[in-house]
Amino acid sequence: MKGRGRTALLVLLVLLAACGGHVHHAAPLEATNDITLYRDIALVRQRVDVNVPATATMIRVKVAAGATDLIVVDRGGVELRSVHVIEPKVAEVVGEPGTPECPEDAVDCTPPEPEATPAPEAEADADTSPGAAPPVDVDLDVAAPHAGTYSLVLAYTTNRLQWDADYTMTTTSARDRAVLRGAIAVRNTTAIAFDRASIHVIDAGLAGWRSRTAEYMATTMVGGTPSTTPAATPRDLGIATLVDGETRVEISNISKPRAMNAVLVYDPIGTKLDNPAGAPVRDFNLGIAPAAPSRITESFEVQRDEQGTAGLPAGPVRLLERRADGGLGVLGESRLFDAATRVANVDTIAVGTAEGVTGHRERRELTIDDVRQRLTEEFVITLDNARDHDVGVLVREHLYRSQTWNVSYESTKRPSKEGAQQFSMRSTVPAKSQQKILYVVVYTWDK
Repeated sequence: MKGRGRTALLVLLVLLAACGGHVHHAAPLEATNDITLYRDIALVRQRVDVNVPATATMIRVKVAAGATDLIVVDRGGVELRSVHVIEPKVAEVVGEPGTPECPEDAVDCTPPEPEATPAPEAEADADTSPGAAPPVDVDLDVAAPHAGTYSLVLAYTTNRLQWDADYTMTTTSARDRAVLRGAIAVRNTTAIAFDRASIHVIDAGLAGWRSRTAEYMATTMVGGTPSTTPAATPRDLGIATLVDGETRVEISNISKPRAMNAVLVYDPIGTKLDNPAGAPVRDFNLGIAPAAPSRITESFEVQRDEQGTAGLPAGPVRLLERRADGGLGVLGESRLFDAATRVANVDTIAVGTAEGVTGHRERRELTIDDVRQRLTEEFVITLDNARDHDVGVLVREHLYRSQTWNVSYESTKRPSKEGAQQFSMRSTVPAKSQQKILYVVVYTWDK
């Protein structure tokens, strides 16, 4: 066990306890394991029951395939003298049968290269999960005050618990309310089953979340400067048994009906250009070439329930309509709870193109002031309404150059921050008319 890995895991456990102790709280009595799922790795607290004789002995237990940074966090009343992780054996690589080799007495012999086998084309939805592997053996040198069964808790990380979230929203023909349902599909390739595990999910990579947790501690304990966009919130998924293969864990307490209404949305850029760094990208053509599309979508916006949606991980959603005959039809598809919309009040789901309404995005200024460390951009959004009635449009803009931005002017007077690099504005465009929205964004950076 590398000392650095052990130290990192111990620090992580302390941080988790300090930042909302419910993440790794003592699990309920009916839970025997505790698992926190991150986007890139899982943190496992596995309980193992061992029968210990009256004399000191070596006991072998099994933990998940891919386990790293293992420590014993609860000795269960036994004296732990040493821990030894048995590294899995790696299969010996042998040459292809029948491949000619050089004779021992050859002076200048180069074996022929084996014929290359063309790699199969990768499928768009190919499974990138780790392949099959045996569990890891751990030898525990223990002594107990008396013979009996003892429960120890081992903590480690593994990359063999992977997951995805998906959602549905269901509405009626009135289309004024929607009910959200969701689930986490956990793929377990650890070669062991986790019986009655208390499961949590954090929609972030482990390293990134750990740094944000340290930032949180600095803010609350020593007066540090907090981020303007909160980190991912841990979500408790309850208790489930993760068998070998895939287990679907339903997300509870999210099905309260939410207000829904039709809206037109102009979102010409999306998140594809987002740069999370502190210094802004200086590329003159960024977000300008090629020109932004003019399409405005017919959409539905659904109000968020702040308590009910806290910590929900990002995933695709299908908006379904229940017909009078009881059947379901698909209205539209989108994504929910991405980091870009972490502080948004509503979710929007596109269902088609808004006929007769178009948008145009134009940059009027780009100024870089290296002395004052400021980059200023000015944009005008033009909305054209060919319909014979007024329309309301939600304009979503992405401050993609960096996360150190501030909107210094915005003509609608109704801006709403939605995430670290995203905000929205609302405007009503009169019938057979045109409306212009002007805003100025200023990026700053340190020397």
